[in-house]
Amino acid sequence: GYKGTPSAVAELVDNAIEAEASVIDLRVDLQPDPSLHRIRVAVIDNGKGMNAKTLRQALRFGGTERFNQRTGLGRFGMGLPNASLSQAQRVEVYTWTKKGGVIASYLDVDEVASGDLQEIPTPKRASLPEWIGTLNSPSGTVVVWERCDRLDNRRPSTIRRKLAAHLGRTFRHLIWGGVKIVIDGDEVQPIDPLFLHKHSITTGASEFQSWEIPVRVDPDQQRSGIGTVQVTFSELPVHRWHGLSKKEKRQKGITGGAGVSVVRAGREVDYGWFFLGSKTRQNYDEWWRAEVRFDPVLDEAFGIEHTKQHIRPASHLIAGLQPHMELVARTLNARVRKV
Repeated sequence: GYKGTPSAVAELVDNAIEAEASVIDLRVDLQPDPSLHRIRVAVIDNGKGMNAKTLRQALRFGGTERFNQRTGLGRFGMGLPNASLSQAQRVEVYTWTKKGGVIASYLDVDEVASGDLQEIPTPKRASLPEWIGTLNSPSGTVVVWERCDRLDNRRPSTIRRKLAAHLGRTFRHLIWGGVKIVIDGDEVQPIDPLFLHKHSITTGASEFQSWEIPVRVDPDQQRSGIGTVQVTFSELPVHRWHGLSKKEKRQKGITGGAGVSVVRAGREVDYGWFFLGSKTRQNYDEWWRAEVRFDPVLDEAFGIEHTKQHIRPASHLIAGLQPHMELVARTLNARVRKV
């Protein structure tokens, strides 16, 4: 159910952030044994770690202590096993709540298929894999994907580049808030598709309009929750950037970048042509951007999926956002035409 390797890795980053990690270290390692799927991936965090019971639960499909929780990134309990086995035949998890107390368990597709593995193995005391090296955090978790047979790419350099771009954009708000994501020693830089934030690889736009509206989860149920939706439109500097070459526009993210970024609890969950009604996408629309941020209480209204990659907005949400968003989009399109 994942769009690709970066989306699957993002699930593990979600888990690390939920575990209150401030540093998330990704490793893309090339194994020396040519008989194996040679790339293995590790996600290392300095979060609060897990005890044995929580570790077994985390490796179960649908197992979580945060089921239906609406305060953070986790909710469904599918992230760790689903994301891992979408990319690899084996996932190993090492975790500790105090120094020197590492425990580990795993899931292995081949062992499940053969019948050798019929339940999540009881976590046991373990040492971290030698290739991970020494970790100094008093608590944390290491997730290792072994026998990676479904990665998008075979070259570690390509995987690193695509991970940096995806994670930098998906978690931009959380990076601005202090979370540090590192890929093989290189810190991931935030990417703002609106070109607004000064601490972003992409910057230079100006805010055109921003507003907030309260939205009820279910308009037919007066006791259902109410969340806030924040909408922001930005306008790119057409006068300064229209003369850039095609390559430069592509590198900046102008070409092909038209659309609306949908952000849940500080994490981008989708990007597309949302809430814009009958307005069709045109080349002129590459010169403006929009972002819709919402509270997790509105998951049902936005139709959020458990993989946090797609939305399917409810009709009452579309009715509440579309008229004004479509009007602003048409206004920005017209402004670009006049340049």
